[in-house]
Amino acid sequence: MNTIEDIIDRLIDILEKERGEKVYVKDVAKALKMSSSQLSNFKSRKSIPYDKITEYCARNRININWVLFGQSVEMLNSEVESVYRVKLIEGVHSSAGGGAFNDEDVEFSYLTIDPIYKDLLGINNIDEIEAIRVIGDSMEDTLHEGAIILVNRKKTELSNGGIFVINTPGGVFVKRVAINPTGGVDLISDNKSYETQTIPFEDVTVVGRVIGALEKI
Repeated sequence: MNTIEDIIDRLIDILEKERGEKVYVKDVAKALKMSSSQLSNFKSRKSIPYDKITEYCARNRININWVLFGQSVEMLNSEVESVYRVKLIEGVHSSAGGGAFNDEDVEFSYLTIDPIYKDLLGINNIDEIEAIRVIGDSMEDTLHEGAIILVNRKKTELSNGGIFVINTPGGVFVKRVAINPTGGVDLISDNKSYETQTIPFEDVTVVGRVIGALEKI
């Protein structure tokens, strides 16, 4: 089993190759959007901040299998007897909105997912999960254009700050949401170049909650 120290060493290697200079643990903490004391607490407890590492790998298109286990995807696939398949839907917009999301009409293929992701993301029932490829840059730097997001179709209750796939009369969006105190739902872009949109409750259908993201495939 890889330890938090092993993972930090691999993250240091990544950052040093990227920056071309000596990197320290405090730099790893900053890259993970943590304080040095927070990372130190994880080390002292011999615990691993899986959520921070998953987000970092998604933001930077880094192979999470190598960061966590020192193994490539090819090595893992040769060792794992079973994999999971989820429906992959191409082209849901984060910026301008795509066509209406209709389960009967949508075109899809299948994406193979290593069981590691199921465990890391706390997925209990893989049948509730669908994958969607994002179009647009309005959710940068959280979700890159072309990233594949994993969506739990059973999680349709909106919560402030969560990222959801939302079906509206203007199309389908991948947005961070907030309940507007004056009524309606705010669709918020992490890219501050885009303005927040407020949609009436009656015009909002929640497709599902985004629970994770994979690099481009």
